[in-house]
Formats: sequence, C-alpha cells, structure tokens
Amino acid sequence: MNNSFRNNNKKRRYVIFITTVLFLISLIVTSKGNNRLLSFGGNIIGTVTTPITKVVYFTSSKLIDGLEFLFGSADMRKENADLNAENAILKKQVENMEMVINNEEYLKTEYDLIKKDKKDYTKAYIVGVDSSNVYDRFTIDKGTVSGVKEKDTIVQGVMGEEGTIVQGLIGTVVDVGLNYAKVSSITDPSAGVSFRTSKSGEIGVITGGSKNKIEGRMYRTEADVTSGDAIYTSGLGGVYPPNLYIGKIKEVIKDESDTEKKIIVESPVDFNNIYRVLILKNEQELDDE
Repeated sequence: MNNSFRNNNKKRRYVIFITTVLFLISLIVTSKGNNRLLSFGGNIIGTVTTPITKVVYFTSSKLIDGLEFLFGSADMRKENADLNAENAILKKQVENMEMVINNEEYLKTEYDLIKKDKKDYTKAYIVGVDSSNVYDRFTIDKGTVSGVKEKDTIVQGVMGEEGTIVQGLIGTVVDVGLNYAKVSSITDPSAGVSFRTSKSGEIGVITGGSKNKIEGRMYRTEADVTSGDAIYTSGLGGVYPPNLYIGKIKEVIKDESDTEKKIIVESPVDFNNIYRVLILKNEQELDDE
C-alpha cells in the first residue's frame, strides 16, 4: 500500500512538471507570435499612414514657406515693425514742419506781440471743440494749475489797422478745470460781444460768425459806419477789456424797413483754423493782485 501511494505521488509530480514545462513553452511561443502580429500590424499602419504623413508634412512646409514669403519671418516682421515705427516718427516730424510753415505768419505775429507788450501771456493749445459750429466753443490745455481763471481773455497776435502787431480778440474763458479751460469765442451767438467803431465811436454788438467773417449789428440805425472802419471791444458789459482789436468792417447792410443796420466784419483770426492761443489775465484780476 505504501509503495502504491509513493508511485501515485511520483506520477502527480511528473504530471505537474510536464504541465508546467508545456505552459512555459506555450507562453514563449505565444509571446513571439504576438510580437510578430504587433510588428505586422505596425507595418500595415506605417504603410498606410506614411504617404499621408508625407503629404501633410510637404503641404505644411510649403504653407509655412508661403506665409514667410508673404509676411516674412519673425526677424523680417520685427524689422518691418521697426521701419514702420521710424516712418511714423518721420511722418509726424514732417507734419510738425508743415504746421510751422503753414503758420509761419501766425508764429511771427505771436512772437512780435509778446515781445512788444511784455505782458505775462500764457500759451495754450486747442485740445477739443464743444460746438457743431467750429470754434464757437472750444477747450484749451491750460487750467487753474497754470493760473487760468474765468473771464480771462483769449487773443492772438495779429496785424492791426495801422500795420502794427496788436491783440486780436478770440474769446473768453467761461469754465476752468485743473489742466483745461473752456472758451466761448466771439463767434458764439450767445456771447453778445459789445464793440465800438474806431472812427465814429458808434456802439454795436456781435451776433455770430464763422471762419474769418463776423456778423454784427449797430444799436442805432443811423450810425455812421462805413466799409473799412475798424472795430474794437467797447468794454461795456464787463466781459472784455476795452480796445481789443476785432477786425475791419467789410460790408454795411441796411434792411428794407430801415430799422436795423447790420455789418460784416473781416477778422484777422481764422476761427475755423485755430491751434494755439494766448491767455491774457483779466484786468480786474490784475488790479486785485
């Protein structure tokens, strides 16, 4: 019985050994087969995708070349950007030179006025227009920080009636901020600037205007005014100091009913083309100081 038990154990160990060996052999064979299958599958995928990849690569390369030809490489784009920036600077310089050339007479008269009057003028640039009618109301780049106050007078250096440089009236400051001021010009119909004629001293009021043409009317229909007479501020109303030059009468118009006498005045100031002005302190302010 013991011999039979030993023989059975040997047979079981032998079967287990043979089974294990066969299992390991099958794993090796299967692994090799799978590698071949994987390799075969990879070859199929590579065979199919390689032409596609080649076309995509060729197309993208040509597209990049085309874009670089049209728009330039990164270095070329940077160089173009630098050139554009330089061109913009040069263009601005040319514009500034053209402005100086176009305003040569204005700059000269401004310089002569400041030199002649020896007054403490403040120069200011126009930075905005507040009215649909050009320069009836506009904004300048000086405010309380620069000592500007309401009722300060805005002028330009202009050629007067006797060929001398005088203050040409533009308007008055009506509102002030820290670094800006709003100006009402004499062409603003609501301004109602009072004037007098140089020869007869007749009084009238400005009713509006545009460019360098100013409209007004005389208080008296029988007022002695003729073409060529100069007009100045009268000082009435307390808005403007007296004797600021406004312009010369170009035309006198009398209505049919003989109840009103109108005048057209040619101003030395082009109210559609103002870019810089002079601020003159209000006379009352100077007296208070």
